[in-house]
Amino acid sequence: MSDETAFAAIACPNCHARMQPQSFERHDQGSVRVDLCFTCAGIWFDHLASPLLAPAAVIELFKEIHAHRDSARRPMASQLPCPRCGEGLAQSFDLSKAGRFSYYRCPRGDGRFTPFFQFLREKQFVRSLTPGELQRVRSQVRQITCSECGAPIDLEHESQCKYCRAPISYLDPDAVERALRMWSEAENRRHMGPTPEAVNQALAQIRSHQVDGGAHFSDRLLLPEGLGGAGLGLDLVAMGIHAIGRLLVR
Repeated sequence: MSDETAFAAIACPNCHARMQPQSFERHDQGSVRVDLCFTCAGIWFDHLASPLLAPAAVIELFKEIHAHRDSARRPMASQLPCPRCGEGLAQSFDLSKAGRFSYYRCPRGDGRFTPFFQFLREKQFVRSLTPGELQRVRSQVRQITCSECGAPIDLEHESQCKYCRAPISYLDPDAVERALRMWSEAENRRHMGPTPEAVNQALAQIRSHQVDGGAHFSDRLLLPEGLGGAGLGLDLVAMGIHAIGRLLVR
C-alpha cells in the first residue's frame, strides 16, 4: 500500500460518507491508523490494527465513543463493501475473555469494520449478564434497548434480542478499572498522562459504587437509582459509557 493510499480518507462501508481518520499509540512503538464513523458507530481497522493498539489508545477510543454517544445511529446495511478494495465484507466471530464478539472482515485481508459495541466487547469493557444479574435487572426494569441493534427487549419474556440474537450485556466496571490502571501506567511513563492521584480518585469513585448522574454499581452491575418499573428503553451499555466516561474526561 502506498503512502498516498494509506493516508487518503476512506468511505464508511455502511453509509459511504467519509470516515474520520485518527492516529493512536501502538503498543510497541509508532502509531496505528484508525478510521471512525460516528453516524454508523463503526471503526475501520486496517490489517491487524486492532490488536496493535496500546492500552492508552484503547482508552482514548473509549473516550471518543463516549463523546459521540448521542450521535444519530444508522442501521447496519445487509451488504458492506471493503473501503480499500471494494470486495464485500464477511461477518466474522472471535473470542475474548469477555465472550464472543463480531466484526466485518475483508476477504482479501485489507482490514475489518467493527461496530463500537463489538469493539467494547473485544476489549473486555462489555460482557454478557450472568443469570443472577439478569434476574436483578428484571426486578427493576420491564424493557431495555438492545445495545447491538437498538431493538426493544421485553425482559419478562426474553433473555436476548429476538432480532439480532445479541445477549443482554453491560459495561463491566472491573474492566474499566483495569483499563484505567493500564492507561495511567502507560501514560505516566511518557509524562503525559493523568497524575496517580487523579486516577486513584476515579478508581475510588468506582469502588464506592457511586458515579455522577444518579447511577450506582449494585454488586458490580450498573443500575440507575430508583428505577422501579420506569426503565423503558434503557440501554445498559450506553448508560455505563455515560457514567464511566464522565470520570475519564475529567
